[in-house]
Amino acid sequence: MTITYTTEDFVRRAVGSVLHGKYHGRFVCSSCLVRMTLERLQTGWRQSEIELAMEKVFKAPGAINYIPTCPCARCRQSLPCLGEPYR
Repeated sequence: MTITYTTEDFVRRAVGSVLHGKYHGRFVCSSCLVRMTLERLQTGWRQSEIELAMEKVFKAPGAINYIPTCPCARCRQSLPCLGEPYR
């Protein structure tokens, strides 16, 4: 049996890693998450692929919280962000 992962699957894992790590308890915008995801994934991924998958993550964030307007913890711009608050 072969398991096939989509770009969205890899992006979701990278976003989860970011939000459970350095940015735990804070919210991060799509642009910053795209840049950090590209840094975490192996070379060969196109930014356009990551951006498209990130749009899907923002539309259906699952267990991650979506905030329509929030200051990004990385760039400080008020934009739509994803994050996991402290519990």
